[in-house]
Amino acid sequence: MKAKIKRSARQFRIGLSRLGEFVLGPTDRFVMKHRVLNGMLLAGIAAMGIGLTSEFFREGFETGGLVGLWIAFVFSIIFYYLARFKSQFRWLVAPTFIVGAISTFLQIQYSGGIISANIMLLIPLLILYMLVLGQKYDWVAIIFFIAALMGINFLQDIRPGWFSDYSSARARSEDFFITGISALVVTGLMLRALNRSYEDAISEVSRLKDQQDGDYFLTSLLIRPLAGIRIQSKTIQFRSYIKQKKTFTFKNKAHELGGDICVSDHIILRGRSYCVFANGDAMGKSMQGAGGVLVFGTALRALIERTNRDGTLSEYFPERWLRTALNDLNNVFEGFEGSMSMSLVLGLVDEENGFLYYINAEHPFLIRLRAGRARFLSEEATNFKLGFRKEKARIETCWIQPGDIIIIGSDGRDDIAIGYDASDIRIINQDHTAILDQVEECDGNLEQIGKGLQEKGELTDDLSLLSIEFHPNSVKDEKAILQKLAEPLQLLEKNETFAALTYLKKEAELNPNSPTVWNLLYRAYSELEMHAEAARAAENFGNVQPSGLQMILNSAIQYSKAGLIEEAIDMAERIYSRKPEVIPVLKLLVRLYRKSNHMQRAEGYQQEISLLQNSTAKE
Repeated sequence: MKAKIKRSARQFRIGLSRLGEFVLGPTDRFVMKHRVLNGMLLAGIAAMGIGLTSEFFREGFETGGLVGLWIAFVFSIIFYYLARFKSQFRWLVAPTFIVGAISTFLQIQYSGGIISANIMLLIPLLILYMLVLGQKYDWVAIIFFIAALMGINFLQDIRPGWFSDYSSARARSEDFFITGISALVVTGLMLRALNRSYEDAISEVSRLKDQQDGDYFLTSLLIRPLAGIRIQSKTIQFRSYIKQKKTFTFKNKAHELGGDICVSDHIILRGRSYCVFANGDAMGKSMQGAGGVLVFGTALRALIERTNRDGTLSEYFPERWLRTALNDLNNVFEGFEGSMSMSLVLGLVDEENGFLYYINAEHPFLIRLRAGRARFLSEEATNFKLGFRKEKARIETCWIQPGDIIIIGSDGRDDIAIGYDASDIRIINQDHTAILDQVEECDGNLEQIGKGLQEKGELTDDLSLLSIEFHPNSVKDEKAILQKLAEPLQLLEKNETFAALTYLKKEAELNPNSPTVWNLLYRAYSELEMHAEAARAAENFGNVQPSGLQMILNSAIQYSKAGLIEEAIDMAERIYSRKPEVIPVLKLLVRLYRKSNHMQRAEGYQQEISLLQNSTAKE
C-alpha cells in the first residue's frame, strides 16, 4: 500500500513537472526571464477570469470597468500565446505596459478611485513589471507605480466627476472581496511561476555543474599518468607538492585541477643513468591550464619513451638532449599560436655523481638549501617560455652535494595575497626572495613550505614545488687512488710515457669514475700524440667531472686533430650550450662546421662572434 502511494505521489509530481514545463516553456528553449514572463501572463489571465466570472454575481455592473477588464483579458491571452508558442518577447514588453496601464486606469475610474481594493490590484502588476524589466531597469517600474498613484490621486481631487463610485455598499464589499481573491491568486501564481523558474534554473545549473565536474575529473585522470614521481632511484630522491587553485567535488570526493605539473623519470644517455625532471606552469588556470599540462605531459612522455627505445637520442650528451627536448616541446606549443604557453624548468641529474643540468624557461629561480641557508642557484631565466620564441637553449649546471636540497617551484610561491590596502584592493607579495626565508624555516620540507605559504596569505595561483636530493652510494676516496698512481706519475715525470700508460689503463678499468685517472690518461695520450685516445680520455673525464669545461674543450680539439669532426662538434657544442659567450669555442665551431660542409651553421656562429666582439668594443 505504501509503495502504491509513493508511486502515485511520484507520478503526480512528474505530472505537475510536465504541466509546469508546458505552461512556462521548456528550459532548453526559454531562459528564466522568458519563463517568468509566461508565468506572469498566465497568472494574469487566471485572475482576470475570476474577475469576469464575478461580474455575473455582483450587484451592479460598471460598464467601463468591465470593458477595461475584457481588454486586459483578451490581450493577455494573445500575449501569452505569442510569448509561449511563438517565442516573441522583445516587442511584448511595451504593449504589456500599455494595456496594463489602460485597463488598470479604467478599473480605477469606474471603481471609486484609489481605494484599498484597487491598490491590491496594482501590486501584482508592479511585481510583473519589475520581473519583466529585470534587475537593471526594475526601478523604472517602481517610479512609474508611484507616479501613477500620485497622478490618479491628483486627478481625483481636481476632477472628481471623472470617477464613479459603486452602486451600493454591497457592491463595494463584493468588489473588495473579489479583488482581494484575484490579487492573492495572481500573486500566488506569479510567485509559483517565479519559484518554478528558479528551481528549474538551479536544477539546470546543478546538472551543468555535475557535468562540468565530471569533465574536470576525467581531465585529472588523463593528467595523472603523465605527472608525478615515476622513478625510484638509489641515489636521487624527488619529492613534490602541488596545490592547484581550482578544487572540485566529484562523487563526494575532493579533487584539484590546474596548470602546474611536477614530473620525474629515468633515461640512459651514452651508458650513464640520468633522472629527468620538470616543473612547469601552463598558461591559465582550471581547464585551460590543465590543457597545457596535458599537451606538455604527453610530449615529454613521448620524448622519454623515444629516448629509451631509440638509439639516436640515447647517444646524445645531456646538454644536447636538453636542447633537443626544449626544441621539440617548443614545436608543439608553437602550434597553438600564442594561445597556450608554459614556463618551465627541465633538467637532468646524473645518478652517479649528482651533477645537475637544467634549462630555465622564464620560471622562478631554483633554490639550493645548504647547511640551513637558502640561496638562488642563479637569478637569470635564460630561455623564453614554451610557445613564444624558439632559440638555442642555454644550459645551467651545478653540483648537488650530499645534504643539499634543490627546490624548484612555480610562481604560485610568490603570488600570495597578503592583505588589503585602504581602498580594499588586494595586496600581492612583490618580494621574490621571501620564499628563501620560508624554505629555511621549514628546512626544505615541501609540505611545511606549502602550508606555511597558505598561512601567510591567500594563494592567487596554482602552487607546485619539486625538491631534489643526492645520496651517493659511496664516497670516492681520491687520496687512496692518488697513492696507487704514484708510480705512473713518476714514470710520466721521467718521460716514460708508454710504461705509465700500461699502469693507467689498468687503473682506469679498476676505477672508471676517477677523474684523476682519466686526466693522467689524457696527458699520456697527448704526449704520444694519440689524438683519438686522448679525446676519449678527456671525454670520460668530462663524464665523471662534468664541470671541467677545459677538459671537454681539450676533447673537442683532440677529436678535431684525429679527423673525427662530428665527435669534435658534439664536445664543442656541450661547452657552447653552457657558455655561449666564449669566443674561442665559437671560432672552433666555425672551423668544425666548415670542415663538415655545414656552411649555414658556420655562418651563424660567425655572426655571433661579430656581435660579441662589437659589444665588447662598445664597453
